[in-house]
Amino acid sequence: MQETDLRQEKKYCSHLGWAMTLTIVCAFVWQIALLGLSYAGRLNADQTTYMLLALVGYYVLALPLSYWLCRRMPVPDKIRRPMTVRRMGRWFVIGIGLMWIGSLVGSWLNDLVYRVAHLETVDLVTEAFNEMPLAAVLLGACVLGPLCEELLFRGLLAGRLARYGQKPAALVSALLFGLYHANLSQFFYAFALGLLLAYAYFYTGSLKAPVILHMLFNFYGSFVVFILPETGVLPVLYWLSWPVLTIAGVVLLVRGRSWQFWSHGPCEPSMQVVFGNIGMTVAIILCFVQTAAMYI
Repeated sequence: MQETDLRQEKKYCSHLGWAMTLTIVCAFVWQIALLGLSYAGRLNADQTTYMLLALVGYYVLALPLSYWLCRRMPVPDKIRRPMTVRRMGRWFVIGIGLMWIGSLVGSWLNDLVYRVAHLETVDLVTEAFNEMPLAAVLLGACVLGPLCEELLFRGLLAGRLARYGQKPAALVSALLFGLYHANLSQFFYAFALGLLLAYAYFYTGSLKAPVILHMLFNFYGSFVVFILPETGVLPVLYWLSWPVLTIAGVVLLVRGRSWQFWSHGPCEPSMQVVFGNIGMTVAIILCFVQTAAMYI
């Protein structure tokens, strides 16, 4: 491993933190701007277009600026491996299991917080999806959203943090990915999926694998619910598929532990370097503020 200049490394990681801060701020300002234009009658857009703009519009500005902020941080070379259908199918099954377990834990803690605060339990995520047009859910949550999030969390954050090793990079980027969702209901499964998506990114050496997987996870977890009939055998089979796939996913995950491959980076891993800087500190504080605001 190369000799580490701690001051320079902290500066690199601070830029990553500022990139995430920029994305959070852009999202907030973008939402306010859309609401203002809508109330002023200057945004003549149908509901689907408005929802798509609200979901992913801010990335048009945030992503280029984020990459520009981190342009000087070295990106380690990646080994490219084939993205086979069998491997993708295996990752999909594991991911569904992680989603279901994480959502159960997150929902339980979310309900607990509301009970402790003596508030009526509200699932804001489900309510938000229920208000979206079907086209917005498909294009925003299942196509454009996953693409933008993978560019940010895997392409930018994990890709550059890999200089400290792929495993620490996956852990940190997954943690930030979970915090970015700003609610307990989604944090745990977002964190778990973030680890899997980072592994797929590093294993294949391409963003194509995590982007496709992310789209499939969102499609199966959100869009399918909207197109199922209210009664009949299909809804029953769909809900039964979650525990079945979870069991299969856990088995595949346990059996595949010895097959995992994580590369070391050129620099010594250091959480002090990654988190001990102003950029990361501000980003994490903003994530916690967003999460707390959900319960006020």
